[in-house]
Amino acid sequence: MAFALQELIACWNQGYAALANGDLEQLAELMALADEHLVAAGDGSKDGPDEARLRSDAQSSRGRLEHGMRSGLDGLAAELTRVRQGAKVLRGYGNASVGLGSNVARTV
Repeated sequence: MAFALQELIACWNQGYAALANGDLEQLAELMALADEHLVAAGDGSKDGPDEARLRSDAQSSRGRLEHGMRSGLDGLAAELTRVRQGAKVLRGYGNASVGLGSNVARTV
């Protein structure tokens, strides 16, 4: 059980580093590996003091990774909003009936 908890900590810490580097393929591989160790880690009902400390460290590692993922999703949502707003603005420029540019001086 202690080994599985150590492996979870390593997977989630390395997953956070992969996320920070934008390596989503590596992150996916690490999350799949972490899933395998979750079963071996158990539910904590038989934890001794060492396992309890490792489980707490594992929970912290998972929490950091989750926070990083949520922050990334929030940032992506904001970028998608800006892209949509830009698309709306550009649709107006392509519409000749709007009269954009009609106030531009033709001579200096």
